Amino acid sequence: MNPLQDRIDIVDGRPIVKAIGQSVDDVVRRLEGGEPTVKVAASQPLDLIAALAFAALGDDSSEGPSLVQQPPARPRLDQALSTPELGRLFPNAPRVALLALAAGLLQIHDFWEPSHEAAQEADDLGERRFSAYWHAVAHRREPDPGNASYWFRRVGKHPLFSALAEAAAPLLLEYGDDRLTARLTGSGGWNPSAMIDLCATAKTGTAQAGLARRLQRLELGLLLAATAEAASD
Repeated sequence: MNPLQDRIDIVDGRPIVKAIGQSVDDVVRRLEGGEPTVKVAASQPLDLIAALAFAALGDDSSEGPSLVQQPPARPRLDQALSTPELGRLFPNAPRVALLALAAGLLQIHDFWEPSHEAAQEADDLGERRFSAYWHAVAHRREPDPGNASYWFRRVGKHPLFSALAEAAAPLLLEYGDDRLTARLTGSGGWNPSAMIDLCATAKTGTAQAGLARRLQRLELGLLLAATAEAASD
């Protein structure tokens, strides 16, 4: 369901970027070493984004990033995730699309402050498809539930909500809490307010926190894929 994840193959236990023919670890290592994104991408910019997404979100067995912001695990990736560097990767993309993409990549790699700044700037410049969503996620992970609620009200009924509810269904069925399922998806879509509540109340190390992280991983993956596709149009 996530088109970025479809760009990754697992070969002998290692995630390999199909079109580039390199492992995710090698791609990330080159970026951390300061190689330009354009050179590493080898004319396949979405495959580079897929590698960065996999490095942060992992495969379907992973819980993905923590519910609350943490120090970046790969601090030397900051330059590769910046708006100017993404502009070289997607030279025809408008600045607002690059800012939204930077907000997403920076957020999943735990560069919280620059992610927040990029989302705010994109919103200030009139980007309405993704920046408010990334802004809401940033505040949910800050954590500031009230501010997250404000930004999700700005998001409204996002086009990704139906896909997210569908992707979440197997996880919720396995967890087996009908009341929680009804709160999150009972209206036939996705309820971001219920997700805020789940993330705010789940205790670290519990099954509920594990569920919240896996749901967040689905959400971040779908949102990043859509944001990247918009930048590549």
